[in-house]
Amino acid sequence: MAGKQSYLFSGALPDEQIKSCCEYFDSIFSTSEPLAKINAFVESILIDSISVGVSRKVLSHVIARVKTLPNDACLDYCGILAEALKLRLMSFEDQITELNQHMADLYEAKKDFGKAASNLSAIPLENSQKNYSKAFTTQMYLKIAHLYLEGKDSNQAEIFINRASLLITSTTEADLQVKYKLCYAKLLDFRKKFLEAARRYQELSLEPRLSVPEQNELLRHSILCAIIAPAGVHRSRLLSSLIKDERSHHLIIHGMLRNTQLGHLITLEQVNLFEKELEEHQQEKLPNGMSILEAAVMEHNLLAISHIYKSIKIGNLAHLLRVPALQAETVVGKMIAEQRIAGSINQIDQIITFDVKTEPWDEHIDIVCNKVNHVIDLLNQFEPEFTKERLQHYGC
Repeated sequence: MAGKQSYLFSGALPDEQIKSCCEYFDSIFSTSEPLAKINAFVESILIDSISVGVSRKVLSHVIARVKTLPNDACLDYCGILAEALKLRLMSFEDQITELNQHMADLYEAKKDFGKAASNLSAIPLENSQKNYSKAFTTQMYLKIAHLYLEGKDSNQAEIFINRASLLITSTTEADLQVKYKLCYAKLLDFRKKFLEAARRYQELSLEPRLSVPEQNELLRHSILCAIIAPAGVHRSRLLSSLIKDERSHHLIIHGMLRNTQLGHLITLEQVNLFEKELEEHQQEKLPNGMSILEAAVMEHNLLAISHIYKSIKIGNLAHLLRVPALQAETVVGKMIAEQRIAGSINQIDQIITFDVKTEPWDEHIDIVCNKVNHVIDLLNQFEPEFTKERLQHYGC
């Protein structure tokens, strides 16, 4: 390659050097072992005796030519180029950025999201000579975070979401705001903060900038997270809000949502059917050996039982929950301590007493009757003839 190098560069004008280098590079593909020859060629055009301006233009041609290759071959050649250029960032920033972006696209197409994110994160967004805009930098951070989330790496995703959070307030682009909210909701989901994630998903499901299928999918994610969230007052309010959304009636998981919102006991069969709808990270096992769904359903059923029984033996409660007595007692104690359920445990008598604060049924009836009487009085005041006629018709 040294002899070829002197032939390409000695005594030639820059334009001639560029032309001869590009022609030689194109000829390499028709030779045997092109990968090794390209590696030697790239090293030869990066030596100090070669003008940086010439090297940049030749490299731009090299990258453009490599990008026309089939994906797997392209990744091999891009890897060689990236390795050769990694210590020359200051001189070849544009070429390195183009390489990393293209490699990220190829890895994403192969669903290798971790490598795609790693390539994008190698782009010098903060210490660049190009002075990227805050909007572009935010967009890249969110793209990297999205790829890490797709690759199930929430730790790396959180780093780039935090970086984006420092810039998101300085941009007015609505699409970026939506992307940031979506990434943050997914991060909460991966972090198992299901109640907060469900709220974020529900809010995004009403975002007019998203398509209807995207809105429906976000609503579905909201329902999934709400159902597996820890049982309590806040979860109950969210479930009530979701059940009132008419779009939820068309989802497969609506039956589980309805039963959960109404406080019905959830059966093992329903659990098994619903579990098929969960994402992989939502099916993980907890330290106690139960799945996230099993723990959520146990807490839900415990809350439902508290509305049926004023008191119950710990053994009988454990039988209803299908868990050992000690585990049932532990869960009840935890929920009482967190004020997600009102009650007390008598460990001597092995009895749990629930204190459910509800208004008496008779009081509910009185409230409704008083409101009906008030409406009739108003009608009689403003439409006496109509009111008299209707009351006579119903025999009142």
